[in-house]
Amino acid sequence: MKQRIIFLDWLRVIACLMVMFVHACECIYSNDYSFSFPSEGAKYAVLFYQSFVRPTAVPLFLMASAFLLVPVKTDTLQFFRKRFTRVLIPLLVFLPLYAVLPALWGAQTWADAGRELLHCYVNFPVSGSHLWFVYMLLGLYLIMPIISPWLDRLSRKEELLFLGIWLFTSIFYRLRPILGGDIFGECWWNPNPTFYYVSGFAGYLVLAHFIRVHLKWDRKKIFAICIPLLALLYAVAFISADYYSTRATAPAVMEQDWQNLTPVAIGMSFALFMLFSTIVKGGDGFVYNRIVLPVSKASYGMYLMHMLILPHWFRFFDPLMCAALTVPATAIATYLSCFVISHLVGKLPFGKYIVG
Repeated sequence: MKQRIIFLDWLRVIACLMVMFVHACECIYSNDYSFSFPSEGAKYAVLFYQSFVRPTAVPLFLMASAFLLVPVKTDTLQFFRKRFTRVLIPLLVFLPLYAVLPALWGAQTWADAGRELLHCYVNFPVSGSHLWFVYMLLGLYLIMPIISPWLDRLSRKEELLFLGIWLFTSIFYRLRPILGGDIFGECWWNPNPTFYYVSGFAGYLVLAHFIRVHLKWDRKKIFAICIPLLALLYAVAFISADYYSTRATAPAVMEQDWQNLTPVAIGMSFALFMLFSTIVKGGDGFVYNRIVLPVSKASYGMYLMHMLILPHWFRFFDPLMCAALTVPATAIATYLSCFVISHLVGKLPFGKYIVG
């Protein structure tokens, strides 16, 4: 049996719950491309949760995958066969479900469902917008075997150079308005400007590889650096969202420092990942073997299905309690429901093709 890395299982378990907190918060304030808060209390409840979970949940998942898979050690075709079987086939199962099932409970018309069904293998349905992550992950799988030999040859300084350039690209959303719009060759006929090839989510793959290969901090140093860093950037994310919440008319403006490719997200994700890495014991304990490990194994299926379940829990809890309690109640109820379903489906003969 392959030796498991204990802290990565803990990370997946927590990151999966964080994703559900993200979407429970969005039920409070976001309606696709517009937003409003029902009250000041609801706004600050959302900011309290979202400023922590929104910038970090997706990067943590990516870094966990990269920590295990990069550099790729197997034959490229074998790597593709294994990863795409586990990730792509379940996606193909859930895409038509998200196209059709919302019509059953009145979230869309059957005519809309028919159009979504015809289009669902071109891109994710509206009700399955969280599936953007899977498309992005599949894209990263495509380049993992390509960048692996490059990472094997890089020195620590060379890898740091790349990460420095990548971190620089993460401030472009702030530079563009200051410098007057498009920068470094951006224009409508050129979607691939100067820094295009050293930007994006691939940077998290390199960051995870750098941590595994080059960063050998002890627990004392991790706590001394990462806890203050996490607290500082959380405060920045909270203050930024609070500031823009009264000045923005679109959620993208209010959420700009919550996005996954900002200095805030990169720094918070790095700090959290390092803190998780201090979990090195407990692999033979009851909690790990009976709770953490089963949830970790079911986490992909839980991610895929959770937006079919979460809105119903939100509608149940929202009239009963304030936003500060509705968000965790919705997230936790969805989490438990999805685990039970994903775990049981995973035990079926072909369950791995449904929930991964």
